Amino acid sequence: MLMIEIVFLNEPDKYFDEGEFIAHLPAVEGEGKLLKELSAVLKFPGYFGLNWNAVYDCLCDFHWIEKKGVVLVHRVMPILTEEKLKAYIEVLLDATKSWGIDEAHYFKVIFPIKSMPFLERILTDLKK
Repeated sequence: MLMIEIVFLNEPDKYFDEGEFIAHLPAVEGEGKLLKELSAVLKFPGYFGLNWNAVYDCLCDFHWIEKKGVVLVHRVMPILTEEKLKAYIEVLLDATKSWGIDEAHYFKVIFPIKSMPFLERILTDLKK
C-alpha cells in the first residue's frame, strides 16, 4: 500500500505537476454543494450518486482519467458541520489508502497549511 497522501501547502493554488490530473476544489458550503463540486472537478461519471459511498467508489476507481496521478487541491476547507467534515476526511483517507503501488492511479489530497491543526484533531478523533 502507498503511504497516506495528504499534503499541507502554504499556497495550494500554486501546486502543479504536469504528470498529474489536478482538481482544484473551490470554496464550498454544505454537503450537497461539496458533493456536486467534487463530481465536477474530478469529472465523476454520470452515474455518480451524490452520497459519501459514491464519492468513495469514484475516488477508488478513476478509470476515466488518463494520467496516473490524481490530486485534489483544497484552496480552503469546505464549510460543513463537524460531523460531515469528519465523514469527508474519512472518505478521503480511506480512498488514499486504497491505492496500491502497482495500480493504474494514485490519489493525493492537498490542504492549505493553515488547516493543519484542525485536520490533525479530526484525524486523531478518527483513529479512536
